[in-house]
Amino acid sequence: MKRRNRGKLNQDRYVPGRKIRRGLALGMSLFLLSASFTACGKSDIQITESLIDSVDSNLAEDKGITVYHVEGRSVVAAEERFRPKQPDSVASSLEETMAVIPLVEGVRFTGYTMAEENAVTLSLQVEDAVSRETLLLEKAALVNTLEQIRNIGRMTLSVKNTEGETVDEHTYTNGSFYYYDDVIPTGQNNGQICLYLPDPRNGDLTENTLNVTLQLDVSAEEEVVSQLIQRDIFPEGTKLISVSVTQRVAYVDLSTEMLSTEDPKTVYSLVDSVCSLPHISSVQILVDGEKQEAIAGVDTHVPLTFTLVSTYAEP
Repeated sequence: MKRRNRGKLNQDRYVPGRKIRRGLALGMSLFLLSASFTACGKSDIQITESLIDSVDSNLAEDKGITVYHVEGRSVVAAEERFRPKQPDSVASSLEETMAVIPLVEGVRFTGYTMAEENAVTLSLQVEDAVSRETLLLEKAALVNTLEQIRNIGRMTLSVKNTEGETVDEHTYTNGSFYYYDDVIPTGQNNGQICLYLPDPRNGDLTENTLNVTLQLDVSAEEEVVSQLIQRDIFPEGTKLISVSVTQRVAYVDLSTEMLSTEDPKTVYSLVDSVCSLPHISSVQILVDGEKQEAIAGVDTHVPLTFTLVSTYAEP
């Protein structure tokens, strides 16, 4: 499948040593749409100062882990990097790093679990006095610190209250957190997304720019898939189970109804629309959490990249 050159990524991103200013937005998946979304039709994508690149570089040079912590309404980096004693062991590095992260008052670790491909679920307990903004900052500090651990997979933060009830659970990546200066008081961000929808005249997928208002607890990937569902791109009854992002691959988990589609453009519409986001390079489609060998005749057992409309092939 051919790759499309997409828009130049806005490079006002979180880099080591720089404070994340007030108003973090969550990005699989919370971020400022107007700053990080790419418009349709741009070219020559360049990612030179992303946090992911800087993390990879740090590990390659064995510089250790930059530990981030909350300070007021900002997330700041410690001056000295932390070096785990067993950097090649994900579990040992995770435990060592968790031990040195200074958490805000009212937040504490209660444990973690690790699944296949080193996917980690980190459990936190949060007191009622901790504000939503403080918790968001703490999440950013944790994710941006722990995702530097070598070979770590997807990270899920499961937050419980003092009574043991789960109040929040999301999967994040270091690309999920961005900073910006002007916070919209309503807790919303305005921006644009690009959907690839069938042209009613000939059925070819065409670019459609959509202005959206995104709540702070909704990622851009979720918004894109939700908009496709609203436009009946998928078979009737198809629901979005989850979206997560790891190393620029979006994992989109849909309900079983997705398997009833016989139109390959259903698959391409999903892949191209999600790949239009600047931080996504490919999409792995899951159905009820499982990879499928094929959907509508399209090989879906591996992540799919953007495909030009002219290259679509009917099964």
